Amino acid sequence: MRFYIGGEILKINTEIPENFEETRQNGENEDEICEIIRKDSIEDFISYLNKTKLEISTTTIKPSFFETNSFLLDKEPTLIEYASFFGSIQIIKYLEKNDVELTPSLWLYAIHSNNAELIRFLDEKSIKPVDRSFKKCIEESIKCHHNEIAQYLQRKTFKRG
Repeated sequence: MRFYIGGEILKINTEIPENFEETRQNGENEDEICEIIRKDSIEDFISYLNKTKLEISTTTIKPSFFETNSFLLDKEPTLIEYASFFGSIQIIKYLEKNDVELTPSLWLYAIHSNNAELIRFLDEKSIKPVDRSFKKCIEESIKCHHNEIAQYLQRKTFKRG
């Protein structure tokens, strides 16, 4: 099926995948690498990297029709950002060990994971959020109902300030 929008042709795949209903119910990106990251399976991750020769520093997760999390809908996260979103600490440590940069953007992704070990990891690595005040991080943790993270960040900023 083709649509013309603004002079450009958009092709839409009209074939319904075999596992459409199951994938729709899961509401998550169906790509194999995404499934591996969500499971935090380091062995499968390394095997997939060896098989596909992905560039781990620059590869991004392409949007999926099946994704339902509003935080991910308008983004193309890097592998480490996606792993942070799901709290996949083994994969994050592997990526860091293989020279993938730990960036300020990881904070907001990590908050969604509600993984205290990951929050401590970013803290111990002295990664600061984009706004450096942690205000957006605190707001995001409250939006996610991750109150323990919000309280931790408030104590952290209170000690600094």
